[in-house]
Amino acid sequence: MFREWDPIGVSAMDGPEDEYRSYLPDFWRLVSSGADADVIAGYLERTERDTIGAETSPSHRLDVARQALALLAAWRTSVRS
Repeated sequence: MFREWDPIGVSAMDGPEDEYRSYLPDFWRLVSSGADADVIAGYLERTERDTIGAETSPSHRLDVARQALALLAAWRTSVRS
């Protein structure tokens, strides 16, 4: 999330890598429970708007959600092989 989502740009400023750690449990719960990319992107949008106060674009949030789902699918495939 630090490098891909990064709504406030802390990775570009060499900011703390744990900046978004508190959002990971809910994000991961959605990803690992089979939520679709739109639901995950909705979580990111609400977090940006309601908690962080800085928003990325809808297409960026959807891309991050799709990347997370693809990463999980690749990991599951490698574990099963």
